[in-house]
Order: sequence, then structure tokens, then C-alpha cells
Amino acid sequence: MSDTALRLKNPSVTLYAFHLCQDLSQEPEQLRQDADQLWQHCAKLSEPLAIPDLESLPEKILSPSSQTAIASRYIELLDDDDKTYTAPLQLAGSPLTVQVDPVKIHDTYAVDITLFFQNTTVAASEFSQLNPQGCLLASNIQASLGQTLVLYGEPVGTPQEDRTLADACVDAFFQGTNQKPQFMASGHLFGSPIFAYDNGKEKPTEQCHLLVWLNRNPETLNLAEKTSLSLFNLLCCRSKILFAYDQARWCYRQTRALYGQLEEEVKGFKELPTDPETRLEQLKQKLTQMPRKTFNYAGYLRDMEDHKTAIATNAANYDTWLKKIREYSLKYDNIEFLEDFLNQRTNLFQNQIKTNLNYLKPGQQLFDQMLGSIRGIVDIDQAERDRALEKALRDKEKADQAREKSLERWIASVGIGLGFSGISSQTDAKPLEAILIKLNPNVSIEKCPRAELQPCLSYTFWFVLFHVLVGVGFGVVTALILGLIMHRRGK
Repeated sequence: MSDTALRLKNPSVTLYAFHLCQDLSQEPEQLRQDADQLWQHCAKLSEPLAIPDLESLPEKILSPSSQTAIASRYIELLDDDDKTYTAPLQLAGSPLTVQVDPVKIHDTYAVDITLFFQNTTVAASEFSQLNPQGCLLASNIQASLGQTLVLYGEPVGTPQEDRTLADACVDAFFQGTNQKPQFMASGHLFGSPIFAYDNGKEKPTEQCHLLVWLNRNPETLNLAEKTSLSLFNLLCCRSKILFAYDQARWCYRQTRALYGQLEEEVKGFKELPTDPETRLEQLKQKLTQMPRKTFNYAGYLRDMEDHKTAIATNAANYDTWLKKIREYSLKYDNIEFLEDFLNQRTNLFQNQIKTNLNYLKPGQQLFDQMLGSIRGIVDIDQAERDRALEKALRDKEKADQAREKSLERWIASVGIGLGFSGISSQTDAKPLEAILIKLNPNVSIEKCPRAELQPCLSYTFWFVLFHVLVGVGFGVVTALILGLIMHRRGK
């Protein structure tokens, strides 16, 4: 059957997008730096939808201070007069109407954007008109927690064609893109068939969760309006569960990388060099790196615990909103695909995180033990090094003192020797004179002034030289004897 033969009335598409606006560590009045990113991307829809007024959406959003002043978990962020826009785009003579409803749900910004053509019948292939340039896809909206798209219409053909019609609507909606999700499950909600599609991506900004709801019951629209808030909150919980699991998986990958580094550190620890100096320097280097790795490791484990708690909390909230939807269910409704997400995927996520934590927690203990061992060895090696250095300094100080004392002794002995030398130089010169007269009878001290010049000079030179040598020699001998005596006494 061709797409033109598959027709439906009053087609519409609703985008439910969710973006984290607050962190657990922030005060209630504080917002994340990227909190208004969702509104900025919604404002960019003004170009593909040809609605210039949408550009001013971020300025119309209720200010953060006004948001915190309202004591409510669910806060409307836009006046009713600013929620509806009419686009010039027409389909079968009907103009495109766009409704924008931004809200704050606890720590999350959420938006409900619905595009619809009223009182018109179109072919399934024309569903591409409700997603011009792929503007409603997750890659363009960039909601940090993810999004869900709901395609709605009233089928003209028989119920046997519903699955084919749903597939044709999805094909048209994702025409020209490579992000088309795969069929996952089907059921009945408020008397009408509903089909679920998903691309199975983990990253929220890459996920594509889509529902095709074909209205075949006169009660469907009325019950959908009564439970619209419950469905909105349920999809919000779903996105937060998937986001928490994606973050937990990211933490797991980071922790695994650190665990691998830890294994390498353990191998290196067993192969430390025996030389104390080399070992000490290597261990000191490890001490500058290990605490940071240990801190990061513990931080990732803590974050995984937080994400596990977030999944459990949002799973409980999901169950609450699912029960509210069930309260309006009709006799033959089947919403197992919504229940399976809670009973299967959510439990799977929690069990997987628990398993990962059980696997990685011993690594934290090993990190701590290894860090303690390194510190112990460094303390011991450093103490030994300090003692050796202290001993070397003491030995050097003793040697310096000994050299100083020896120098002092020799200076003293030399001084005494020089003193004795001076005394000896002043002693009687008669013996020397007698020797010189024997050598030269014609010259003496008394005769020198009257004697001839050359004999007198020669006599004086030898007289002085001999007298000096005797005095210096006596001083040196005296200095040596005194120096030896002082050295022995010093020992």
C-alpha cells in the first residue's frame, strides 16, 4: 500500500524535552551555567517554522528569582498569551499552529511543544511537514536529559493498517535524516493503538524515543487531556533514569581506566630498584600522582552510587505516575511497554551499576593500601637517608675541627720558633767572628771600617749570612720540636 493511501485526520507532533537546570551541590536559587540552553535551542525553531516571535522565547521565560519564589515542584514559566503561535506553513488549507509550554519540574527544565493542523486530512507521507529541516530531532534540541516525540492522528483506514500507517508516519517524519528509530513495541492506551520506536542510544542527546498514537476511540482525546500532566512527568522520569544510567556508565569507564593504571602501578611496585636513592626518587614521584588518582577513583565510585540512587528515586516516581495513568485506563488497554521499562530496564540498570560497584570497590582499597605502603617505604628510606647525611655532616665537622686545631698548633709552633730565632739572632757573635778571623786574619769587626773595602764587604756578608742561618735553623728546629709535642698532647 502506498503512503498516499495511508491517511489520517488532524495530525500533530508533540516534543517533550527535558534539561537539567540544577545540580545536587547547588543552592535552591542557583542554576547551572547551561540551564537556559533548552530555551535557546527552542528559540532557534523560529527559522525552520518561520515564526519570528519564537526568537524572544528566552526573554519571556520566568526569571530564576521568580522561579525560586514559588514554592512548588511544578512551575509554569510562560504566560498563556505567549504560548501559541501560528506559522505561515499550511497543509490542505489548514495553517500550522504551534503551542509552547515551558515548565520547571524540581531540578529540571521541561518543554511541551506541539505542532498540529486542525480539521484536515493528510497522507502519512506529509508528516514530514511537521518536522521541517529535522528541527525537532534530539541533535538539534540538545536537551541534556533527552526527549520523547509523540506523533498523533486519527486514522482513516482499517485497524489492520495501523502498524503500516505508523511506520509510514515515522518514515516521513525522519525523511532526509539518518536518525530514524526502530520499532520496539506496541499496545493500547485509552482505547487506541500506540506504537513505540527507539534507536537504542545511551547518550541522551543522541537518543530518539518516539510514540505513534492513532486515535480510534472517542474517549481517547478526553482521557489524554486528563492525564497529560501524568504522561509528561512519567516521560520526564524516564529521561532522568536513562540520563543517570548513561552518567553511571561514563563513571564506570573512567574508573576502569584508573583501575588499569592501578594494575600497572602494582606491577611497578613489585619491581622497585634495590638502590635506596633511586627507589626513594621513584616513590616520591608516585606520591605526587597517586593521591590525585585515588581521589578521582573514590569520586567516580561516589558518583556511581549517586546515579544508582537517582535511578531508584525516579523509578519510584515513574511508578507513581504510571499508576495515575492506569486509573483512567479502559478495559482492553495494554500499556506493557510502559511497565516493561520500569520492571525490566530500570532493574537492569540498577543491577548493572551494583555489579560494577562490587567489581571496582576492592580497587579503592588496593589504592589506599598501596598508597600507605609507598608512604611507609618513603618514610623509612628518607629517615635512613637523613641519618646518613647527618653522620656525614658530623664526620665532616669533626674533620674540619681537627684540621683547624692542627693548623692552630703549627701556627703556634712556628710563632714560637720564630721567637727563638729572633732571640738567637741577638746572641753573642764572637764564635762566628773567631771563625771568620781564622779564614781572613787581616779583617775584623773593629778593623772593618779602616780596612780595604772588598775584604770588609766579604767579611760582613759572611758574618751576616752565617748569623742569620744559625738563627733561622735554630727557630725551625725549635718549631718542629714544639709542633710534635703539641700534636702528641692533642691526641
